[in-house]
Amino acid sequence: MCGISGAVHPDPRVRRDALCAALDVLEHRGPDESATYEEGLTALGMTRLAVIDLDGGHQPMSTPDGRLTVVFNGEIYNYREIAQRLKAQGRILRTDSDTEVLLHLYELHGLDVVDHLRGMFAFAIHDTHRQRLILARDRLGKKPLYYAQPQPDTLVFGSELKALAPLARAAGMRLAVRPQSIYDYLSFGVVPQPDTIYDGVHSLPAASVAVFDGGSLSIRRYWSPQFQPKLDLTYDEAQEKARSLIGEAVAIRLRSDVPLGVLLSGGLDSSIVAHEAVRAGAGSLQTFTVATGGELDESLVARRTAEYLGVPNTVLPLEVDPVAGVHKVVSAYDQPYADSSAIPTMQISQLARQHVTVVLNGDGGDETFAGYRRYAAATASARLDRFGGAPARAATKLLEALPLERRSALGFAARFARGLSMGPSERYLAWTTDMLRERDKRAIWRGGAVEASERLVPVQVGPTVSALDRLVATDVGFNLLSDLLVKMDIGTMSASLEARSPFLDHEVAELAWRLPDAYRVKGGQTKRILRDAYKGRLPQEVIGGAKRGFEVPMASWLQGPLRPLVHDTLGVPNARVFEYVEPKLVQGLLEGTAFTDRNTTYLLYAMLVLELWLDQHPAGQL
Repeated sequence: MCGISGAVHPDPRVRRDALCAALDVLEHRGPDESATYEEGLTALGMTRLAVIDLDGGHQPMSTPDGRLTVVFNGEIYNYREIAQRLKAQGRILRTDSDTEVLLHLYELHGLDVVDHLRGMFAFAIHDTHRQRLILARDRLGKKPLYYAQPQPDTLVFGSELKALAPLARAAGMRLAVRPQSIYDYLSFGVVPQPDTIYDGVHSLPAASVAVFDGGSLSIRRYWSPQFQPKLDLTYDEAQEKARSLIGEAVAIRLRSDVPLGVLLSGGLDSSIVAHEAVRAGAGSLQTFTVATGGELDESLVARRTAEYLGVPNTVLPLEVDPVAGVHKVVSAYDQPYADSSAIPTMQISQLARQHVTVVLNGDGGDETFAGYRRYAAATASARLDRFGGAPARAATKLLEALPLERRSALGFAARFARGLSMGPSERYLAWTTDMLRERDKRAIWRGGAVEASERLVPVQVGPTVSALDRLVATDVGFNLLSDLLVKMDIGTMSASLEARSPFLDHEVAELAWRLPDAYRVKGGQTKRILRDAYKGRLPQEVIGGAKRGFEVPMASWLQGPLRPLVHDTLGVPNARVFEYVEPKLVQGLLEGTAFTDRNTTYLLYAMLVLELWLDQHPAGQL
């Protein structure tokens, strides 16, 4: 795992001084070593977190003839199988690292190198023979890669925006805030990829390969989620196949030359990962559980699960200073990011790093095997849509008369009913962030010409795809990519901790998405096939347990420890956010009178994060 950065630019100060500055701010991603490479107009750099082949996996890594050089962030989990095939073809490998297989695969397959990889990755290969730079990113976008072209014939890139910034500035590029990104943030709480908070700075799209030849940049997508045709498997066969692929995905993610553990909550997904790790022979496996306190605390269930599996369990007490936590998030995430679970994610990562360098987690189980409540809602809405808006209007009127807590079953039912009367894009917003929609923002926007944020959803997957699969595809292309994976990458790497997610193995995902809807969601039960596949293999309290989520008590924080910060930043006449929104919006949120039928807790926190970010980045500078 590493941080990578680089430039194609005629000025040696950009390739050397600015690149060194970029690597300095990436040290947390790779504290073990740092190195650079320069040839012609191209310079590459990396900071390394040594996990595989500690002595031989140094980067930048070049072929013996110097024709190819790579810098690589991530892990290629099937590198041993690839290495065996390469050796059988007469290839000589000098190391036991996953980095070296990239060079050999590129020599053999060119840009199709990515088709052979099973892992999380972002890499850059300089091909001196063809005089081109290749950038690539894994299928689901687990590892980040940002780029910009200060001039058409130059390119800079980095694993984080803070690393790209010194390169861009040295190349003469002014980092200006992009108003459209703030407009979208007011609906999503994050900046949707492939855009960023800055004009002219982009995230390389997931599942994409970019080629820069000094004169032009071309980007092609090499993979996309497939939901059809559905697999012809019986339910029992599907369970067996799911267990087999998940077990394989876990086993190859246990490959590590440094201490490794599992983040074990009381939930189904991480419990499955721990079970499969034990089954794969990880006898000395360490598991770590976070004790959050309150009704969402799963630590007791997790401890019982660890005992059931026969593995040691360490409870990490989560003690978060809300004010310090918010400031850490604003600093670490480089652009406005309002998912408050980033606060405990950063804290947990720091605690886990005291014990191990690598952790496996259960991330992705919801997006692959359909674990969110909205997936059950999607299957129900497909039936109710046939009756027009009458059921929605009746249900909404009834539920609006009741005092509802947002996370409760009735609270979700109210949002579900409200969404039934909306088009697909607005419905998605109501069922997820439930912040501002187009008609709301038009009344309070001051930031200039913009397009409707709803243009970004839903992801189009074909007219014959079911309502469930459309929602899953939208989550994968939007919520997972721009929110959850960003949270995990930045949160863990801020502590120099590598996180691996077996459920986001693309072969596991491809199986899950091509299963019939009823195998995943039936009778209101989510993740049906996982629950049945691991029945008798895990405690029943895990199999039948409700999804709790991983959240902080933000509503009480905003009324308690965060209240002075909120009023000192947003409750002043010169708040920076007023460049983009009418003061009446903020005033209404502070008084509790604005958008009372929405997720005002999330919206107020999002405004706080935005104001802090704008205040810390005058003139858009990182």
